[in-house]
Amino acid sequence: MSLNNTVVQICPHCDSQQELQYYQTVNITLQPELKNKVLSGKLNENTCSNCKKEINIIAGFLYHDMKNKIMLELSVADVKEEKDEGKEKILEDMIAQGYIYRKVYDYEKLVEKINIFDSKLNDLVVQKVSDKMKDMLDESITKVAEIKEDFHFNVFYKKIENGLFKKKISFYCYSNPGQILEVKHDIKNLDADEKTNLYNLEILRK
Repeated sequence: MSLNNTVVQICPHCDSQQELQYYQTVNITLQPELKNKVLSGKLNENTCSNCKKEINIIAGFLYHDMKNKIMLELSVADVKEEKDEGKEKILEDMIAQGYIYRKVYDYEKLVEKINIFDSKLNDLVVQKVSDKMKDMLDESITKVAEIKEDFHFNVFYKKIENGLFKKKISFYCYSNPGQILEVKHDIKNLDADEKTNLYNLEILRK
């Protein structure tokens, strides 16, 4: 089952004391209705009982897909993590049972991993392609705009496009959230190993 906790915090909008709930573990196989909340970023969204405004708790959690044996962990970067030997043992056992485990440090990357595995793709291959696209975009914008400071794009997997004659990996990218672009990589341009492993999830399981 999914596991949620209760915490007492001050509402950032009206300063009233609130009892808020947040999830530590989300099991989307047993509670599939939570998946859309994860994807929309509203998993830990609460409503203040006083001012009725939304309060979103920023907290790390485990995303558990029992059907596809996927375990994703979101770790909030500015929160110091204490070693949890019990959790580490559980994760080791799940990996030994064939689970794919990934730890990410920002919410957008978590959503990307979910989308990749929902598409039945090897995330390591997709990440390699994403890195190539990022390098290309960073280099091109630096040359075209003659930007000298450290300027970079964020690139995330979007979907697989199945055309009549071509199949492409589609990514969305941005240098700032207000300017989102879509770029595509033709699957035929993958190298031999990437083509072989793109749809191979079993190679990721120990």
